[in-house]
Amino acid sequence: MKILKISFLVIALALLGSTFTVDAKVKKRRSTTKKERTIKKKNTSKNMTSSVEKCGLDMVEYQHQGMMMQPVAEVRLKRKNGKVVMAVRGTTTQEQEFVLDDGEQLLKEALTIIEEEKMLDYGVSYDVPPEMQPLDGYAWSFSARLTDGRKISTHGHNAEPGGNGLNKINSLLFTRARKLLGINY
Repeated sequence: MKILKISFLVIALALLGSTFTVDAKVKKRRSTTKKERTIKKKNTSKNMTSSVEKCGLDMVEYQHQGMMMQPVAEVRLKRKNGKVVMAVRGTTTQEQEFVLDDGEQLLKEALTIIEEEKMLDYGVSYDVPPEMQPLDGYAWSFSARLTDGRKISTHGHNAEPGGNGLNKINSLLFTRARKLLGINY
């Protein structure tokens, strides 16, 4: 009888089409859809981050939102009309675009971070379990597109992947955005 109940539970979970993994750093829930598992199986022999140095970066975007209003909440660095443009938006401000003279160097620095931190291998979403949801907290999203067509789009709420990639991207892009806006802190 127990085997039948366990089998039924396993089948029910499989039909739901998601699995949960817990990170040791903080209890985090990460949902994986059936489509993601299929894609992951196809990519198991080759790491998505491998040979990044042979291509370039077309776009990188990072958003970070918390309980406070921020002069910089979203930064997007991308190629546009043969130039590298940084678009900056604050919590309560309109998006502003800046053409960067050293944009190619900034894209290379972001690509180095993405490669070193294996950010192309991040999951789709990161959240703490519902029973641990705080009333305040933070949310983030990160996306990037390489010149060879590979891309990543991921987000989270009060949880994030292991490593230091998001912090490094945040520091690189937001520091530059604040400088462009004339904000010194």
